[in-house]
Amino acid sequence: MTTFTYFEPLLDGHCTFWANLVLTAAVKDARISRLRLVTSAELVNRLDPNLPRIETHFISANSLAAMRQGGLMGRGRTQWAFARAVAEEFGGNVFLPFFDHAVVAAALDRRKISGRGFVNGIIFRPPNRFGLNTTPRTLADAARRWATYSLASRRAAVRLFTFDEAAPVSRLGQLTGALHFLPDPTPNLSLLDKLQAVPRPDGRRVALLFGALTERKGLFQIIEAWERQSEGFLDGTVLRLVGRLGSEERPMFEAALAALRVDCPRAVIELVDRYVEDSELAREVVNASLILAPYQNHVGSSGALFWAAAAQKPILTQNTGLIGYQTSVYKIGRTTDCTNVVELGQALAMPWEVENMVPALIARHSPENSVKILLNGCLKV
Repeated sequence: MTTFTYFEPLLDGHCTFWANLVLTAAVKDARISRLRLVTSAELVNRLDPNLPRIETHFISANSLAAMRQGGLMGRGRTQWAFARAVAEEFGGNVFLPFFDHAVVAAALDRRKISGRGFVNGIIFRPPNRFGLNTTPRTLADAARRWATYSLASRRAAVRLFTFDEAAPVSRLGQLTGALHFLPDPTPNLSLLDKLQAVPRPDGRRVALLFGALTERKGLFQIIEAWERQSEGFLDGTVLRLVGRLGSEERPMFEAALAALRVDCPRAVIELVDRYVEDSELAREVVNASLILAPYQNHVGSSGALFWAAAAQKPILTQNTGLIGYQTSVYKIGRTTDCTNVVELGQALAMPWEVENMVPALIARHSPENSVKILLNGCLKV
């Protein structure tokens, strides 16, 4: 029996998803005798209203500002100091979901946490660089990161998790024992159940790029690659861009789209420039023939991979990073150099087929399995 404290000073990104996921499971876990939530009022207002009442402690405005603003090192030191203080005051397990900022401060902190407190967290940035060039600089960076993970996990935390399934079994992973694999949980894929594809009135196939429409997602590369396609391809295919345009990208995108429509009038590109709920996204995925994720050497994974796998849709993505690794290993689609518009265009023109779907991938990364592994790791002290 132990105290489990969910400590979340942040608000953006996937904070609400993780809080709902972990707290829902923690409420039902018989090993947890006292469940506490330390966070902001804003996050509490976003939680699932069906959650039972949880002992909640609000972080002061000044402390929140210090943990959210300024440089990475400053935020990390403040987050670690707060997490440490919570662990010392209440004991048990303190879970700080996004541990990337705090990891350096934890590694440099040589003091043991007094009492019976521990701090756990997730390293969201994958430590491995699949498919990317290896240089003296990247080797030095990898050595520094692994040394940091090792020091942090030994001095301060019970478990540091990673979404990178190859990291714990890599040479450095085995040597340090610093990271434990946590399957990145899928979105709510049950939204796909019973949905049937609705053919377009114009008979075109749909290539779908969704989510935040930003430069790092390959927004401009896919437009340029689209312009390189044959007349037959353009006459039979539509490019749908579903998600909010980045503010910095908007002027460049509008100019690129206007130029494309002049230079390549056969091209059909549809833009849904707004935030799209998962229920609507599920419909978009089912109606698509190809899922696009042309990231520009993004090191992590992507929810697009799980949507594509669950809906039995091929994905076209980068040949590097965790998403490139997973796409290749599980044969969910095709990978290519998405920074090269010629190669990206050639990959677009190839047949869109699903080589081999692996249901085990979805089961392994289900939210239920992910949170089970997380709580088992945190509570194994």
